[in-house]
Amino acid sequence: MIKKLQRKFIMISGLAVVIVMLCLLLPVNLVNRIRLRNELKKTISFIMESGGDLSGSVETEDRFDFWHEAIENVTGRNRSLNLTPESRYQLRYFTVVVEQDGTVSDLSLSHIAAVDEKLASEMAKRALSRPQTNGFLEAQLNSYFYLKQEPDEGRVMIGFLECTREVVNLQVFFYISMGFGLLLILVFLVIIAFLSRRAMQPYIDNIESQREFITNAGHELKTPLAIISANTEVIVMINGKSEWTDSILAQVRRGTSLINDLITLSRTTEAEQVVLTDVDLSNVLRESVQSFKPVIENAGKRLVSSIQGEVVVKAEAKMLTELCNILVDNAAKYCDDGGEVMVSLKKRGRTGAQLQVSNDYKDGSGEDYGKFFRRFYRGDVSHNSRHSGYGIGLSMAQTIAEKLKGSITADWKEGVITFTVLL
Repeated sequence: MIKKLQRKFIMISGLAVVIVMLCLLLPVNLVNRIRLRNELKKTISFIMESGGDLSGSVETEDRFDFWHEAIENVTGRNRSLNLTPESRYQLRYFTVVVEQDGTVSDLSLSHIAAVDEKLASEMAKRALSRPQTNGFLEAQLNSYFYLKQEPDEGRVMIGFLECTREVVNLQVFFYISMGFGLLLILVFLVIIAFLSRRAMQPYIDNIESQREFITNAGHELKTPLAIISANTEVIVMINGKSEWTDSILAQVRRGTSLINDLITLSRTTEAEQVVLTDVDLSNVLRESVQSFKPVIENAGKRLVSSIQGEVVVKAEAKMLTELCNILVDNAAKYCDDGGEVMVSLKKRGRTGAQLQVSNDYKDGSGEDYGKFFRRFYRGDVSHNSRHSGYGIGLSMAQTIAEKLKGSITADWKEGVITFTVLL
């Protein structure tokens, strides 16, 4: 149990770290991409407005506050360009004019060497086929940013700005940041795994103290209950039975049963390592059904079983017997008067098994069956008050199923409640 809680703690802490890293890295990369897109859009727009000639129109505005400029670059509000007199020799671009009928009427390729007329026409068609007015295109291992404008009705001018280096830098930044984030996550997981035991130590001490208290208190309480039972039996021998002595003995039996269940539950929970061997679940379940058959039939109820033979599972024999007894006993107790208890077992896959125990339970609509496995939980107290028990059995069944690497669920449908164990 403690190891399971420790694994849960590590998983939840690791998930929190992953979420934090994603919340940090994804926005940074998104902002970086938006910033680049806005810069390229402003640059190609300026080139197209200047007719493709930057010889006398390069802007050299003074730079201002860095953070103010960065925010405006991302939001697209910054209209200034950080171009220098050398930009005309560094920028690679070309423009294409397409008529309404789809023919190319003008090409300007004087500022690009890697694109010929054929490639420029193909890229223009690709840009026109896209609904976006701007975006990125790949051609011959190079990246280009395009912008579509309509200078005249029926004509479309498309400007292309070569941005291979910028796109590569953007991708490199993305991979480095994500790799760094993954490395940090691994480091955090190692640290969390190393410190998880210390972080959970108070909780572990509390659990161990509870287990020790339950075991010690159970043994201490058995002595006075045994004395009360013995004294009551002496009174019965001397004075005969009465409603008072019957009540005392009944409550002693209930108290003894509760103590035994608590000790069994504590021991089951304490068993961190369970040795699993091949156990014939078919035989175990048949024995359990046969032992409860007289009790069920004497209560005016019916017992129906469908047990597939030679269903062998990896389990611990005593725990498996206890699991079957708990489920059949629970069905016998809470089955409606004159109802039916149904037990079935069949193979699941090559090495698994499905065990189902059902009983009639007409008042089960609207119950939260997830709570049935809580300790001391009993649904509909008025309905169950006539039954003995303290709501520990199903909690023990869940603990045993988990120890055996299985699961247990409860479901109600059309007046029948079914407990399903998968092993």
